[in-house]
Amino acid sequence: MVTSVDVARHLGLSQSTVSRALRGHPSVAPATKARILSVARELGYVPDAAARMMVTRRTHAVGVVVADLTSPIYPVIVESLQNRLLERGYRMVLIRDPDISPDPEAVDVLDSATVDGMIFVSARESSAAVRRVLERGTPVVLLSRDDTTVEVEAVLADDRRAGEIVVAHLEELGHKDIGVLTTLRDRSNGRDREDGFRAAMERRGLQIREEWVRHLRLTHDEGVRAALELLDSGDRPTAVYCVTDALAFAVLDAAAQLGINVPAELSVVGFDDSGPAGWAFINLTTVHQPILEMSYLAVDRLAGRIEGEPPSETMKTVFPVRLHVRATTAPAV
Repeated sequence: MVTSVDVARHLGLSQSTVSRALRGHPSVAPATKARILSVARELGYVPDAAARMMVTRRTHAVGVVVADLTSPIYPVIVESLQNRLLERGYRMVLIRDPDISPDPEAVDVLDSATVDGMIFVSARESSAAVRRVLERGTPVVLLSRDDTTVEVEAVLADDRRAGEIVVAHLEELGHKDIGVLTTLRDRSNGRDREDGFRAAMERRGLQIREEWVRHLRLTHDEGVRAALELLDSGDRPTAVYCVTDALAFAVLDAAAQLGINVPAELSVVGFDDSGPAGWAFINLTTVHQPILEMSYLAVDRLAGRIEGEPPSETMKTVFPVRLHVRATTAPAV
């Protein structure tokens, strides 16, 4: 078994320096720590979690709660969180959101003897899981979605602003008849993206057709089904704003099935700027959120709480968004 002594010998550094770097201690220069972590991984070093816990009274593990890894944005978030956690000296324990999983008490497996804190990527309003974790005193940070019913730190995108940006772009292209595929209202990010859209439409005097607003569970099949119902009619919108890229992909799928040309006959806008959105055969116009920076800040905020720092004065940190115009939007006909 490779030990920290072996890593130190390989690098020609003192064992104490290597040990501090592996624990994520701030006294080690970032470049040195990165080199130590890289070599440790190459050599197959595995920390003795039990020994570390006895010394520090902590597990050096963080639970990450997600809803659905099939969505194209979630793997990006998870990888970003894991990379930052490793840099800070923590392991990641991944669990499916117990609010939607078949095992509603799954989060209780991650107690204070298992993890030092938790990051919820998929929290819903009035989340029972978030409340249970907070009540037992475990540090929590929310990422991407907020829960306004509890006092908790959250790292968010400016979801309401996205609606303004999207409507401004579509109006400039001459679109007045705009539909929306959005989440259920207990998801704060989808709700705020929808509300931002509504506010932007109302400011411009554009009519919101309620039959063109669809609240959905975030599955491809449900998105395609809703899009087919929306588009398979002589009275349909000329543009659709989707509050996730995954829903936008569902609209593109439905349009292809119906023989509707995108963007000549229908403009489509997503939200996330996920990897597939930039693929040449998709080339989706979408709202970009800086998910890497958001994920890193969520880890830093949680690590600070675990390590005894006071909560941030800004409990809710909101990152700006921008529109990445590609090939799925064009002038209305």
